[in-house]
Amino acid sequence: MLIRMSGAVTVIVLTGALFSWVPAMAQETENQPIGTRDGPPEEVVPNGTPVPRAADGRADLSGLWDKGLVLNTARQNLPLPFTPEGLAAFNDVWNHIDATSRCVFPGVPRLNSSPYPMRIIQLPDMVVFLYEYMHNFRVIHTDGRGHNDSWEPSLLGDSIGWWEDDTLVIETTNLTDRTYLDSHGNRHSDAMTVIERWTRISANQLLYEETIDDPKFYTEPWSASWDIQLAPDNWVLMEFACTDNNKDLYEDHLRPGPLDGSLRDGTAIAQPGPPRAR
Repeated sequence: MLIRMSGAVTVIVLTGALFSWVPAMAQETENQPIGTRDGPPEEVVPNGTPVPRAADGRADLSGLWDKGLVLNTARQNLPLPFTPEGLAAFNDVWNHIDATSRCVFPGVPRLNSSPYPMRIIQLPDMVVFLYEYMHNFRVIHTDGRGHNDSWEPSLLGDSIGWWEDDTLVIETTNLTDRTYLDSHGNRHSDAMTVIERWTRISANQLLYEETIDDPKFYTEPWSASWDIQLAPDNWVLMEFACTDNNKDLYEDHLRPGPLDGSLRDGTAIAQPGPPRAR
């Protein structure tokens, strides 16, 4: 186990699967990892510090960012506009083990609501995202190219990007249905398109927005947004080993259900799970 510390902020970096220990804890705020949020905030307010600029004058997204953990990215959109198929999938989550517990990549957009830092490197013709979690990376070309129609579906999909003033817009298609949207077990199908919008709103704040467009599971697109804070100066991306010493996986400790422990009753809104017994 490696422990990341900076002043009052502590981030625990575990070897093994992410959150194999979270489900029982998720209902107790005091036991959640530092930086955990139940859902997106009602409002994000820039703190007024100047936005750094790249050489071309555009807002610079570059930096090491402390993403934190957002458990239920749909919290401000309840109930979600499910199709019958989508509602059935949402309530079926207790029949499945979250794939990230088996070290399957979280996919897009879940990478952005999972904890552990990420580094953004902004170049004139691309933006590179380096994620500490499972050593994922994304190269988003902003040179006008289109999607790769010949690619097989994948966990991270096929992403292209463009700039709208100071906002980086990313469109991701060609995704599999193996991943969840978040640790709450919100679901998506293989028909999903994700639109991300990344805006630097101050010297140490990013505004992130994701729009889920999935006609199989939702009758209309829906969006969620939250802020991401600049990491302390002494942080670096660290090694993350998901499979090494993953006792929960090797010793058959994994159990079905969403990682936040929420329950399902057949409706469009999950119920809180029982508090963890001490």
